[in-house]
Amino acid sequence: MPNSFNIYYLVRGDQTGDKIKAFPKGLKMVAGDPTRKTYDASSHADQAISYVCLDYSGAHNGDPEWNERPNFFQHNCPNGMRAQVFFPSCWDGKNLDSPDHKSHMSYPVENYNNGRCPSTHPVHLVSLFYEMIISVDQFSYDGPGSWVWASGDTTGYAFHGDFTNGWTDSDLLQSAIDDCPNAAGNVADCPHLAAVMDQQAAAACRYPGEIVNEDIGDKFPIAVLPGCNPVWDGTGTKPACPSAGATPSLGGTQEKLATGWTEVGCIAEATNGRALTGAQLVDATGMTKNKCAQFCQSKNFKFAGIEWSQECYCGNSFSNGASSNTVASTQCSNSCAGNKFETCGGPQRLTLLTFDANGAPAPSVSVAPSSSVAVPVLSSAVVSSIASTSVVSSSKSLPTISSSSVVVVSSVASSASSVVVSNVPSVSVIVSSSALATSSAVPTADPATSHVLVPVPPITTASSAVVTPSAVSSAVPSPVHSDVCGAPPPAESPVVSSAAAAPPVATGIPAGWASAGCVSDNGHRTLNARAMTSDSLTVAQCLNYCTKEGFSIAGIEYGRECYCGNSFKNDGGKPLDNSVCRMSCTGQKDAQCGGDWALSVFKKTSNSSRRAVKAKHFGRHHPHNTF
Repeated sequence: MPNSFNIYYLVRGDQTGDKIKAFPKGLKMVAGDPTRKTYDASSHADQAISYVCLDYSGAHNGDPEWNERPNFFQHNCPNGMRAQVFFPSCWDGKNLDSPDHKSHMSYPVENYNNGRCPSTHPVHLVSLFYEMIISVDQFSYDGPGSWVWASGDTTGYAFHGDFTNGWTDSDLLQSAIDDCPNAAGNVADCPHLAAVMDQQAAAACRYPGEIVNEDIGDKFPIAVLPGCNPVWDGTGTKPACPSAGATPSLGGTQEKLATGWTEVGCIAEATNGRALTGAQLVDATGMTKNKCAQFCQSKNFKFAGIEWSQECYCGNSFSNGASSNTVASTQCSNSCAGNKFETCGGPQRLTLLTFDANGAPAPSVSVAPSSSVAVPVLSSAVVSSIASTSVVSSSKSLPTISSSSVVVVSSVASSASSVVVSNVPSVSVIVSSSALATSSAVPTADPATSHVLVPVPPITTASSAVVTPSAVSSAVPSPVHSDVCGAPPPAESPVVSSAAAAPPVATGIPAGWASAGCVSDNGHRTLNARAMTSDSLTVAQCLNYCTKEGFSIAGIEYGRECYCGNSFKNDGGKPLDNSVCRMSCTGQKDAQCGGDWALSVFKKTSNSSRRAVKAKHFGRHHPHNTF
């Protein structure tokens, strides 16, 4: 099921006199038990696993059937369900792990989420709390057994969380614990962390290792859960494991480049047109380095460049002042549309490949004068989520979807060139997290790799339309964003108006809210009080979130990012043309949900729920003793 996470580092227990410490390097621990089928109300370990049924209307306030509980609810949840894991915060000071991944850790004496540490585990670490918000409301509830974890559990008792310390600088984390006076949910508010944050480098980070090569239902329903995980409610005898095939192998995430091709690195796009003007291919769901290289090779070009995750350009020389001089690799921050583990350019940046059939050094680069004419460019609908990625062994090529391709070939610029837009099929994505599936709808997940199946709306383009340059708009988009995937075309790229038109303003806006148009955002964030992201975001979800948090303005950007506030900050909020907010919501394809540094804004029609930002401490208030 679609889901999102909030992960909190909480300074708890300092009032007891305990000194709160950063996680030691190499620490591992588990909270919860994937085999548990019962609940012990006196156990801190059991209390640390809980569920909240989200209903922002308040219709069920005070109803005991809707109170926080240790297992699944016996009804659906209008705004999703929150699964919660609170990790033990007391360490024995000696062992970084233990055979059960738990014995070296302990919960505090008084409560699972606060208090002093026992003498057996005297080192008080910063508290770690996970919230997993699961979109159960998008699926029908058919009684007990409707929901099942990937471990086969239909009760909810088996929910658990894993932690492996990835902090390479323990002193940095300690500084954040000791001196972060304005912590309110925004990491950048902590001076020690803000000083070392590099969003561009984070966006450019790719996982180069191996993943399990196993069918986890990302393309078609599967009959059983992967592994030995029969669906079971914990009563009677556990069902036998379904007949299993061969143990799945591990497959590499990086596809080897086709013979004769080498990667040069990240280069800057030309400032007055395209760097490579020979031919181009746009594939919103299947673009990879190899797909671009093979396309350019088929057109007899020796240079291939990929930009914006999905755009491939070819040439035998560089035009419009561009060159093969490389820039910092982190400037190529977009993952490939067809393989999220590969890098395919960035904002105004190309991942450059070069071909030499004889294995000789790369050919010399000729730089064309900046007055060269650029080939007309098709900018397809922006994709705000990564396309479905097949897990394959390193000896196999990643699949592509030819029906989603857009091909434009031209050896010289021509005003008579035309652009053919093909239909784009519906795709799926996989995101890393704990996995919850519905047994009735049959989407399932892999407990070994903790992947969740997330449906993604079809990408909409003009249906088999032929668009001539006369129909191309020369509108210039807003400033470039540095996040991965889902950025608009560069400023010099003409936009095909019929294919890149903004979706309609959302329908079904919750009562008390009204659309307020499209406004500018920037790197400092103009709505900076609260934020959340979701790969299945809807307008109602964002507005309900901001309502619950007590704010009167909500803004959606890049189709999946929701921001809240009571006023526009940091010189943002300037009105933009509605066409700039041209991205669809990741969970509501017919709704307008922002763009590149552009927010689709909604405002409350009354101020009854306005609140001061500082009234909220780091973490969530709950009407119960959870957090």
